[in-house]
Amino acid sequence: MPRIQIAIASNSLGKSAAGHTILRKLEAASQHGFEGMEISIECLEAHATSVFAALPTRPARLSAAAADVRQRADTLGMQLIALNPFGAYDGLRDAAEVDARLEEAELWFDLCAILRVGIFQITSALYPLDAARFSPDVATLAANMRRLGLLAQARGIRLGYEAPAWGMHLDTWQQIDAVIRRADLPVDVVQHCLDTFHIAARVAGSPLDAQQPVRAAGMADLQRSLDEMRASLAPERIAYFQLSDATAADPDQRGYPRRDLAQPPYMTQSRNCRVFPGEGVLPVFEVAKAVFDLGFKGWVSMEVFHTDMWEERPS
Repeated sequence: MPRIQIAIASNSLGKSAAGHTILRKLEAASQHGFEGMEISIECLEAHATSVFAALPTRPARLSAAAADVRQRADTLGMQLIALNPFGAYDGLRDAAEVDARLEEAELWFDLCAILRVGIFQITSALYPLDAARFSPDVATLAANMRRLGLLAQARGIRLGYEAPAWGMHLDTWQQIDAVIRRADLPVDVVQHCLDTFHIAARVAGSPLDAQQPVRAAGMADLQRSLDEMRASLAPERIAYFQLSDATAADPDQRGYPRRDLAQPPYMTQSRNCRVFPGEGVLPVFEVAKAVFDLGFKGWVSMEVFHTDMWEERPS
């Protein structure tokens, strides 16, 4: 009988740039009872650069890093559940750019095989990419996702497709759903990656308003979205489920490690203010209840992206 298993994102246990290595993060996750981990490409790239710099090519360095991470996970009895986030792809207009990103995806699939990861997570196109390079047309999006999905299917890998709250053209689960259905692949090839933060923030939140972080009509809007989810989304179409909350963001980004006043407000909130469920101000438990009401029984992963992650202290 399938059961819910709890994981955490590797980049939610300290930033690699602050000296937190992926091997140490695996150990910490295991010590605190997590059964699995999402592997962020930034953590894998950092391990590849710091430990395997002598190897001549990026694929060789990444492959060696992936093997090292897999070995440590095996020692700890940890499962590795996903490699993420693959982006800058879904709505690409230029055929040469599509081919280049598919070539990069093949490298990621190789890493998935080494890591024994079953989910390859892709996000919709995001700031700061040039919006003109990406089409909002569902037919274009679906055609690109079908090509990626067929490559994943040949490798026995599932795609988890996510709409971040600041997505350039796709920022809701319903828009992702339309693309997945149009791609016309089996339900176990291209699936949803659902996240309580992205759904609650986009539908109900006001990211820069500390006094009213949930819009006046936000809860009614969220309830309609979740009712639609309960009526139309089958649990077998969900790759995995991410849990996170958030506090309100500072519009002036004072003290934030990566200050960028041009970025969308939801991105500012996501980068700097995401906390564990119940530690923030968003209606994330309502989203979680809706997903579990579907009968979902798969991996649930915690995602925390906060200024604390930049602190160098090992604890």
